[in-house]
Amino acid sequence: MFSRIGRIPAFLLVLAFAGMAVFIHAYSIRYPYIGMVLKHEGGEWRVDRVDPSGQAGEQQAAPGDKVSTIDGVPAPERLSGQEKTSLLRARSVVLERSDGSRHELVIRTEPVDLYQAAFSLVLEGVLIGFGVLAVRKNGASRLVRRFFVLNLVMAYAILTLNSTEMLLSDFILMIASIWLPYLLLSICMELVLRAPPPPASRLLAAYRVFCVGFSLYAVYAVTGDELPAFIRETVHLVFMFALLLIVSIVTLYWKKLGRVERNHALVLAAGVLLSLLPYVFLYAIPDLLGESYILSAEYSLIGLVPLSGTLLYVLGRRSLLDMQVYISRLLIHGAYFGSVFVLFWTARPLGPIYAFGLFVLLTYAYRRCLQWSARGAERRKEWLERQKLKLSIRLAEQQNVRDILRMLGEVVHSAIDVEGVCIVWRDGTQSLAQGTGIYENLDSLQEIQEANRLDPEELEKRFGFGCVVPFEQEEASAFGFLCIGPKRNASLFTMEERRLVDGIRLEALRLLSNARQLADLRKEYLRTQAQNVRFERDVSDIKKTNRILLEAQQSERIRTSHFLHDQILQNLIFLSRDLEDLADQGKVEAQRIGAWLRCVYDSQRDIRLFCDDLYPHIVDKSGLRESLLWLLRAVGERGALQTELICDQETLEPMDPIVKHNLFRIVRELTHNALKHAEATRLEIRLGKEPGGGIRCAVKDNGRGFDPAALHLREDGKEPAHLGLVSVSSQIGYLGGEWELRSAPGKGTEIAIRLPAREGEMERWSLA
Repeated sequence: MFSRIGRIPAFLLVLAFAGMAVFIHAYSIRYPYIGMVLKHEGGEWRVDRVDPSGQAGEQQAAPGDKVSTIDGVPAPERLSGQEKTSLLRARSVVLERSDGSRHELVIRTEPVDLYQAAFSLVLEGVLIGFGVLAVRKNGASRLVRRFFVLNLVMAYAILTLNSTEMLLSDFILMIASIWLPYLLLSICMELVLRAPPPPASRLLAAYRVFCVGFSLYAVYAVTGDELPAFIRETVHLVFMFALLLIVSIVTLYWKKLGRVERNHALVLAAGVLLSLLPYVFLYAIPDLLGESYILSAEYSLIGLVPLSGTLLYVLGRRSLLDMQVYISRLLIHGAYFGSVFVLFWTARPLGPIYAFGLFVLLTYAYRRCLQWSARGAERRKEWLERQKLKLSIRLAEQQNVRDILRMLGEVVHSAIDVEGVCIVWRDGTQSLAQGTGIYENLDSLQEIQEANRLDPEELEKRFGFGCVVPFEQEEASAFGFLCIGPKRNASLFTMEERRLVDGIRLEALRLLSNARQLADLRKEYLRTQAQNVRFERDVSDIKKTNRILLEAQQSERIRTSHFLHDQILQNLIFLSRDLEDLADQGKVEAQRIGAWLRCVYDSQRDIRLFCDDLYPHIVDKSGLRESLLWLLRAVGERGALQTELICDQETLEPMDPIVKHNLFRIVRELTHNALKHAEATRLEIRLGKEPGGGIRCAVKDNGRGFDPAALHLREDGKEPAHLGLVSVSSQIGYLGGEWELRSAPGKGTEIAIRLPAREGEMERWSLA
């Protein structure tokens, strides 16, 4: 239900909420909360219940008082056709007490009503602002859209809790209260597990069916005279059940999560609990026990704002949102306005002069912090733009060569009646292939592309080509081949056809050579530009770099020291004291031995995790193939993703440790991308050896894919996307390798990587 709502443009939902908020707040300010329930008895209207927080309770109205007139109209006439109702939209009420005295209630808008409306508007604005900010940064993500809908539902709940317009507000509040726990549970489950396992998916489906049925009954109940109390009690129980499920999921899957994912899960669970515990203990539990609540719902649900902030933070840390700069700006704004608010309330005891001076200092610091944040955001944006531009140019060059190959193949195929044409072009260390007819199949193209270093005669014999013409220049090896399949009528090629093929070969060689020269010029320009930047560096830059390195080393030493002191050393102290007691008393207890063993096991586990975090020893001890198997096994346990690793035996030859470790990190990044963003269900990794030396790695998934031509900008054209590919491209470029990306919307993604296997090859490849 709400996933479909998430596809509606966000500004329409915000516009609808704004209109609803204006109407409800204007109504609530004009007609304040009276808090009096009337009941028709014996032809007269009497007060049945009085809420002490309403204006009727403040003006000493009491149950049993007779209602004479409402706004000058007799009560039987004003309330005809009803038996029991809450008094709404009244300005004056005349009551007759049991002793015969008359008492008039005057309902007017008080300053506290204005303050309450303003406070509610602030909370609603913050929630809607968080949701809009997330959608603007990554509106294509299903999880981000669901986060926006959750914020919208929470804003509706806060809006209607402070409303005196009952019919519409009760309807909205019931729907929001029923679906809010479901949205919260589904978002937290996807943030913790990324891909929920089948039992969790079935639980969510059952929960969704319950919400639909409960919503239909709540809508029916709202249209009645009085809302049944068990609906409110059921909402409380469902809310607490959802919180219990969130904590249970984090606890059950804690051991299967990585170190970073555990931190995110801990922040998420702690944020959810701390934000909603006031509602649970101060309002829901007393209401369920039949006692008066300690804190009303409109104040106990203020925790929805920090709850939204916690989810926004975890989304940013999970790389679903590029929120590093924006969260800092939100913190700056929040700190400034919070400080000004505190200063406003303490202005009288401080005195006007001191208060004004502090306000000026706060404003000055606020402006400086905003300038610092803006400069950092601008620098980061410029760097990302440069990286994305480089990546887009590289992909555009590959696509240009592919278009040329495709065009030439179609020309030859249309000019000569053959079964198919395949053109293979070698550009440096990589090969590109395009085919028509029977050679259009991707598997056939891959096989021909891998065998492109064979002689023309061997290619003809191996693949049954009718004619193979090499692309070559004087005193140079072949750059590729124009492979023409057999003719449909099984005849030989005529002299006229061979002259046509030779002319097309020369034209193709000219076009492809120009494309190669253009790419070489671009590489040379980038290399020269990078050299100029390096040469222009100052001695101060080197000092700054050294200082940063020293600070990083010091930070790492401090972190290591804290870990050893707070965990390992404490366990050793515990063991040493118990062993001293054992030496003094000479007694051995099985319970104490069990405690010692648990202490030793915990220390072993902590040391192992700490070592894996510092340096992935599995790559050194087991090699690349076993390391990737371990990675895929961990990914398979974490989510519903089928994985397969195909590795040639020749690839297991010793390779440079830098290449091996970086290739492992590259494959890990691409695997996480397929799991997080592509929504893939199958992932395939192929490792092989390049014919000319080096390593070939292909990562292929069946996810939703994307358009490589639109890689530079997002759909809104305002901010670059695919940050993980930027990191992968930088690592491959550092190693002197090449990579190729194939993807289309709805057709998955395949990334082919070619890396040198040793340091000497790295230098040779980087100069190619």
